[in-house]
Amino acid sequence: MQRQVVYLLMILVLAAGCSRQSVYNRVLSEADAMVEQDADSAHALLQTISDVMEHGDEPSQAHYLLLTAQTAYKRYQPVPADSLLSWTVDYYYQVSDRPRQCRALYYRAMPLYEQGQHDEALLLLKQGEELATGLHDVLYMSKYHESLCMVNDRAGCNDLMLEYAKLFLKDAIQLKDSILIARGFNHVSTAYTCLGQDSLAEKFMLKTLPYFRCSTKQEKTSILTNLGCTYHTAGNIALSKYYLELSLKVTPRSNTYAELGDVYADEGNMAEAEKCWQKALTSNNPIVVENTLTSIFNRHKQNHDDTKALEVLERLYNLKDSLSRVSEKEKIAEIQQKYDKQVVENKYYKALVWILGLALVGLFLTLAYYFYHRHVVRTFTSQLSIKEEAILQAQQQIDLLKSSGEEHSEEIAALQRQITSFRRQTNERLGVGKALYEKILAGDSIHPLDDVHCLIEYYSIIHYEVYARWMDEYKALTPGQFVILILEEMGCGKSEVERIMHMSHSAYRTAKSRLNDRRR
Repeated sequence: MQRQVVYLLMILVLAAGCSRQSVYNRVLSEADAMVEQDADSAHALLQTISDVMEHGDEPSQAHYLLLTAQTAYKRYQPVPADSLLSWTVDYYYQVSDRPRQCRALYYRAMPLYEQGQHDEALLLLKQGEELATGLHDVLYMSKYHESLCMVNDRAGCNDLMLEYAKLFLKDAIQLKDSILIARGFNHVSTAYTCLGQDSLAEKFMLKTLPYFRCSTKQEKTSILTNLGCTYHTAGNIALSKYYLELSLKVTPRSNTYAELGDVYADEGNMAEAEKCWQKALTSNNPIVVENTLTSIFNRHKQNHDDTKALEVLERLYNLKDSLSRVSEKEKIAEIQQKYDKQVVENKYYKALVWILGLALVGLFLTLAYYFYHRHVVRTFTSQLSIKEEAILQAQQQIDLLKSSGEEHSEEIAALQRQITSFRRQTNERLGVGKALYEKILAGDSIHPLDDVHCLIEYYSIIHYEVYARWMDEYKALTPGQFVILILEEMGCGKSEVERIMHMSHSAYRTAKSRLNDRRR
């Protein structure tokens, strides 16, 4: 009963584990399907399976970390710790899942770049670009080409910036994504501006406008904001302000306010600049807030307003400390998770060592007993054969003396005492067992008063391999069941067993049924 309860509990645990894993797989698939278009909904879905890192299998954990990084990056939130994303990249490399490895490389590279680790990020971006190109994954080719365009813009490598801008524009046209096409023209225009080719810059800038009418409200806002930023970079304050203000009329966005604040400041209209910057500071995007505070700090510094500059600088430091604490929290959580996992692994390892140790000890004792038993049995069997031969010779001498017709009573008595002594030495029980064994061989039946225990003991000596096999195959056999096995091993059929053991048909069937029940 207890064993059945244990089995039932095991089945329930396995069923619960399988059910939980199926939930993980379903939620991860749903989140993956929507992450590109609706990162907020994907993030909400992922929150429902936050325990996947504790209870899920490795594929689920890697997929969860990838989607968590993707949604966090798209929502301008801190991504998982770099070591976790590094594990994700390595995992997809090991299982040869190149599409997800390509994605994981991107969401590991970009946060590193934004944290100032440019060399490592650039290497990862180049690896990802090669993977995306090999996979013909145009979506991620566009992401890598745009990122490398921006990296080269920041590094001042204008020729390379233009090269990647054109590659990105080509990807965007292939994807037929109006907002990406508009951004592509914008990047090409910016590259030409940096190269001092203003006519080409303006030409590509104006190419963004045809995509304005067919764009969504969000896309229109992005196009107009990008136009405003581009003209601001080119030094055209009037056009920059025009497009940024137009963008705010479509949809007010914090990054648009931040850029417009910089434009007003360059124009000398600090009152309007302050209004725009204050609206930008309400953003949930820490990058926008950081850039806005930096602009405010620079203006106060230019105006030699050291008190306000220090206040803004303190806010900047607090923001960076906050972001660092979030990152530190991720690292602490990761360390704790690794520690807990290590503790569990150590427990399993110690238990495994104990089990293996006990198994080895058990195997050693079993082998030792087996070889010792074989030695004892062979020695005893040899001695038994010698003494039985001596008994046979003594009996033959007695028969010879009795048949001579002469008086040999003393000699016969001595031989009989010798036979008795031999019998005692060879163990009376084994002698009885041997006699019963020979009785069966002669075709006689077993009398109900015969001691079958002696037969069993004798049989276990002369056929110890067979007896040992029965001990492994069956549990708690009765003497009668042992005798049935002995008879069947001796070649007796059903009718012979019934005759030798004085059993009815029904009694034999019952005995056989119970014998089968005792199999291990």
